[in-house]
Amino acid sequence: MRYRYRRPLRSNAVLTLLGTFLILTASAASDALAAGTWSTTGSMTVNRAFYTATLLTDGRVLVAGGCAAFDDNGGCPTLLASAELYDPATGTWSATGSMSVGRWAHTATPLMDGRVLVAGGCDTQAFHDCFPGTRASAELYDPTTGRWSATGSMSVGRSEHTATRLLDGRVLVAGGAECTINICTVFNPSAELYNPTTGTWAPTGSPGGTLLKGCTTNGVPCRTFFGPATLLLDGRVLSTGELYDPATGTWSPTGSTTVFHNTATLLVDGRVLGTGSGGLNDPIAELYTPATGTWSPTGSTSVGTFGGLATRLQDGEVLVAGGGPTGTSAELYNPANGTWSPTGSMTVFHNTATLLADGRVLVAGGGPDGTSAELFNPSPLLAAVLPSSRSVQVGTLATAFATIINTGTSTATGCQIAPGTTLPADFAFQTTDPATNAVTGTVNTPVDIPANKGMQTFVFAFTPTAAIPATDVPLNFFCANALAAPVVSGLNTLLLSASTTPVPDIVAMSATLKNDGIVNIPGTMGTGVFAVATVNLGAGGTITVSADTGLVPLPVSIALCQTNPSTAQCVNPTVPTTSPVVTTINTNETPTFGLFVTGTSIVPFAPASSRIFVRFQDARAVPRGSTSVAVRTQ
Repeated sequence: MRYRYRRPLRSNAVLTLLGTFLILTASAASDALAAGTWSTTGSMTVNRAFYTATLLTDGRVLVAGGCAAFDDNGGCPTLLASAELYDPATGTWSATGSMSVGRWAHTATPLMDGRVLVAGGCDTQAFHDCFPGTRASAELYDPTTGRWSATGSMSVGRSEHTATRLLDGRVLVAGGAECTINICTVFNPSAELYNPTTGTWAPTGSPGGTLLKGCTTNGVPCRTFFGPATLLLDGRVLSTGELYDPATGTWSPTGSTTVFHNTATLLVDGRVLGTGSGGLNDPIAELYTPATGTWSPTGSTSVGTFGGLATRLQDGEVLVAGGGPTGTSAELYNPANGTWSPTGSMTVFHNTATLLADGRVLVAGGGPDGTSAELFNPSPLLAAVLPSSRSVQVGTLATAFATIINTGTSTATGCQIAPGTTLPADFAFQTTDPATNAVTGTVNTPVDIPANKGMQTFVFAFTPTAAIPATDVPLNFFCANALAAPVVSGLNTLLLSASTTPVPDIVAMSATLKNDGIVNIPGTMGTGVFAVATVNLGAGGTITVSADTGLVPLPVSIALCQTNPSTAQCVNPTVPTTSPVVTTINTNETPTFGLFVTGTSIVPFAPASSRIFVRFQDARAVPRGSTSVAVRTQ
């Protein structure tokens, strides 16, 4: 039996609203990237190893410097000053301006104004031993011109050091050392700050270094000054066993660790995942909790040994690649349950991993030829649902729209939608025409979705046969030959309730400035804005409107107000408030609301978990509508 959404959608404004739902659904679906497979992409123009890769503000990736592959002795035969750009839209590389000098084992840090700071590195061709041939010089890359310019030099030469952009825009550079399992050469047990405004460096405390398990020199425990550094949500910097406080410019010890970490990744909840062993092959990982200053074990690698490339994906999971006996294995860490699971392997080992704006991960360089590059493609199926909530009377259709996008390279066959839980309700789905919302095809019939971002829109409906308390219903979007799209609350779930009497049914749609479902907070303390348009398809009633960050605490303050739909000016109240807003919404009324999101620290870009939820409750505090947007610091 064919079906349509219910007829209370009478006004052109409401039809336009729901038509927009489908358009924005396609954009929102790109938020839901998760575990998937690898595919090759264009190769770099030059063989490179020990170079840097930096995501630019326009979405391209800057690769700079490095060694031109290796010689038979593992040395660096040619030092590179050249740089090139990767364009994710075309999957191709192109040359850009060269640095003034060649360097490898240097750092590259994106500044708040979009430029990239490159500092230090080796200036010799030896492998893993460039002392004393290290550079103190630094230079800046301007993406708007594709050119490099000199800036102030560090006080000392450094290689394999850390470089961390602080909340205020300055860059902390620290350490630099070489360690093996038996020998540690301590180098540069110092730190300094780069000021982008003045282009100058200044000393800032002395790190104490981290003890390296199993390493002694003449019976004295080794202490290393190179390794990962992580900017915490509160602005401090974690360097394995110590913390740097920018407010005081001092270093202090923190919890001890059982292994030396090759990677350290900030999780959405503020903890830090440490993996790797600095050559000791410890198969465990650890979590650092800033609130307690302690490290604790969190599962063992699923591929034998951890890789050296760690990337937090947009859904909050962490991809660690480069492990296993061949250095090509990859695995995923789930912070929710502390478990590891293998995913597809790379074809060769690589030197860098960069999270792209669309959620894919670019790995490049290294390997036998030093030019190859690959993309980690999240689950080829992406899905989103709009509206994200319905509240209906028993026996009445609760409809919503969905989009499935196939990002894979082959046609996804037999694609369909099914509830992920049992409810006292009948369920049906059918394909639609995204331009008109009209149903197409046949009810409950799977459909094929073309490759390369092919898209299919659907309408689906629950018909409750009994009362249903407010339930966030997971939906399975799956195909016969593809992994199911990840379930993300508020993005591709449906908050459903059913009552035996008429109740308000607030259908809400959020609109961001770029219509991409993302609220951008300019700078750490800036304010981002978005709007919410609604229509009440149910009974009239008193509605309380509130906003929050869901289950993930984020460093933001949220204010809201009801607005004049014509002028967007606040009318209830006349200035935004952080308290809930109470209003009356009658049947078929279409009130609008403004939301103002002010940052108090860095909001990580994790669209599946860093979200702002706007909720609509009736006088009995029963949810009658909701919508959400992703949020990030930019």
